[in-house]
Amino acid sequence: MNRTPMILLLLALTLSACAPQAAAPTATPTAPPTSQPLTAIPTSTPASATAPVVVESATQPGNPTFAPPTAAFVPQVTAMNNPYAVILVLPGDVLNIRSAAGVGHGIVGTLQPTASGVNRTGPETNAGGDRWVEIQNPAGGTGWVNAHFLTEQVSSASFCADPRVTNLLNSLKSAMLNADGELLGSLVSPVHGMDLRLWRYGTVANYSPKEAAWVFQSDYEVSWGPAPGSGEETRGTFNAQPLPKLTEVFGANYSLHCNDTLDLATFSLEPFPPEYANINFYTVYKPGSETYGGLDWRAWTVGVEYVQGQPKLFSLIHYQWEP
Repeated sequence: MNRTPMILLLLALTLSACAPQAAAPTATPTAPPTSQPLTAIPTSTPASATAPVVVESATQPGNPTFAPPTAAFVPQVTAMNNPYAVILVLPGDVLNIRSAAGVGHGIVGTLQPTASGVNRTGPETNAGGDRWVEIQNPAGGTGWVNAHFLTEQVSSASFCADPRVTNLLNSLKSAMLNADGELLGSLVSPVHGMDLRLWRYGTVANYSPKEAAWVFQSDYEVSWGPAPGSGEETRGTFNAQPLPKLTEVFGANYSLHCNDTLDLATFSLEPFPPEYANINFYTVYKPGSETYGGLDWRAWTVGVEYVQGQPKLFSLIHYQWEP
């Protein structure tokens, strides 16, 4: 019996078993995995009385930021448009004027929560992630303040007579009725973003222009806070909760009221937040119907700030009848 072929076969099998093996191919994902929507923690006290307890930053565009009243993002440098007024400082607190940019420097003065007539001197810089500007110190000399707490000052009379503001409201209406994110993003303040409150004393969700541009596509769920009257926790996306109430008002025969909260005080002790005292606004009011005895009215206050002299969307706050 010829054993040569058998020996050669065994040798070939041995060599094959000892040779290095090629690694199995690894599948490459076509898209990053989608994380579960984050949910904001509801506040249990009125937003006007304390800073929101939620400190949470979403990771996708179209997701709002929840934070105490500090800069959610550092905006681009803007030109001076003196004078300025203080905003986002709660009653009983003050805005500190410091000897140099940054909270590590000494306090050389203060500004009250409703102070106006603040003049910038020109210099500005970033410190600790915030934009700081030099101002004329009412106590004498100059000092530095966090620019997040300043807005360009515009008188009520000038605001109410400005046709660009009504154009802004018309554009806001178009953005909501047509789910036009690009248009909405272009309206939002690049300095402070847009504060959105489904309930007056509920969660404050702040949208940057980029986030607002994507909000109609977002599946991010927000805990908007307890509904007035029932106290039931309200949870849902922008499309599920604020948007239907926005389209109901802007799609109706509404009326506009400049710097006037009408009778909303009946249902909210402070219809417009005191920390927005130097922000001008319009109340967009949809009257109730005879069918429901007028109780199905709905309204939104639209806060507007000026950025380099141009009106921009600052806030949206919703109101409805509370049983």
